[in-house]
Amino acid sequence: MTFTTKRLILRPWEERDAEELYRYAKDPRIGYDAGWPPHTSVENSLDVIKKVLIGPERYAIVLKSTGLPIGSIALYFHNDLARSDDEAELGFWLGVPYWGQGIIPEASRELMRHAFEDLRLSRIFCGYYDGNEKSKRVQEKLGFKYQRTIEDFPVHQLNETRRAVVNVMPKKDWFDFCGIRNVVLYIHGKGGSASEAGFYKPLFSNFKILGLDYKTFTPWETGKEITDAVDGLKTCFDSVTIIANSIGAYFCMNADVSEKIERAFFISPVVNMEKLIKNMLLWANSTEEELKEKGIIHTDFGEDLSWEYLSYVRERPIKWDVPTEILYGERDDLTSFDTITEFSQKINAHLTVMKGGEHWFHTKKQMKYLEKWIEKVQKVKQ
Repeated sequence: MTFTTKRLILRPWEERDAEELYRYAKDPRIGYDAGWPPHTSVENSLDVIKKVLIGPERYAIVLKSTGLPIGSIALYFHNDLARSDDEAELGFWLGVPYWGQGIIPEASRELMRHAFEDLRLSRIFCGYYDGNEKSKRVQEKLGFKYQRTIEDFPVHQLNETRRAVVNVMPKKDWFDFCGIRNVVLYIHGKGGSASEAGFYKPLFSNFKILGLDYKTFTPWETGKEITDAVDGLKTCFDSVTIIANSIGAYFCMNADVSEKIERAFFISPVVNMEKLIKNMLLWANSTEEELKEKGIIHTDFGEDLSWEYLSYVRERPIKWDVPTEILYGERDDLTSFDTITEFSQKINAHLTVMKGGEHWFHTKKQMKYLEKWIEKVQKVKQ
């Protein structure tokens, strides 16, 4: 994984970086403050790359202007400070010629964004050894707050103990520090991804835009994932808005989030799953009786129909009481116009129909229409 900022690229370390690593890591002013011995040769640096720097969430800090590494930054898990699965320690160092240029804060902000938004961590620790004023100032600039002092903290690589100051940044404090109080959570449809959330960033000013990369695909499992995600966001933001595509909207309406959502935008939502499953049984030349007997029916069009799924849908009708905007394509082949109209009226949602639009909004024309729709309905609310 690689990240970019205005001046920097954060990328995994490579063995070919050994010479540049040695250029800076041989300086005792770096290693001692960070708690490791200065490198003694290019071969030593290569060994460190292989054994230490190549690993999960460990990155070389690379200048865009030169393409060469000048420092290192990482998230460390399950160590002396970060002991839970949803915690990490932020660590960094920078070559002496680049001190005082704001490079570490720039790199740290991007990695912290990744930690809280992508990895969904609950808090990040960062510490410094007593007397390291440079690291102290950086952590203050990043918004870390003092947590505790450890008198005899083990410095394993130097075989000694030091007085260490531990700072912490909870997720809520991070978003407060960034000045963002509202969030949009994007829930993709089948075959989509959380990265699609990026499309909506220019359309929601003063909102943090996040995508949920859910791991399951049933309303009872994915619904819980959505509930957990919204509950977490409610601890950090004043309001949560949902944008959901296709079956993502159905999963959302099966989650326990109705009272926690400020507003919802549904694109081609699946709103009557029982009817859709019954239609798919017809397409597969099958019946409910056969589905009940077999439990699962594999179809030629790529869907596995499940009796457990159909039973769940029937036992738990949708209950949705959130101000909702719906965008529907005239040529939607999964949900009929009558079905979407009836549902919109039932939940008092505003329905917009794109003439010639499909279930999957993906062409340049369709995406432009989607963009204009978002802009229009936001203005109406304002």
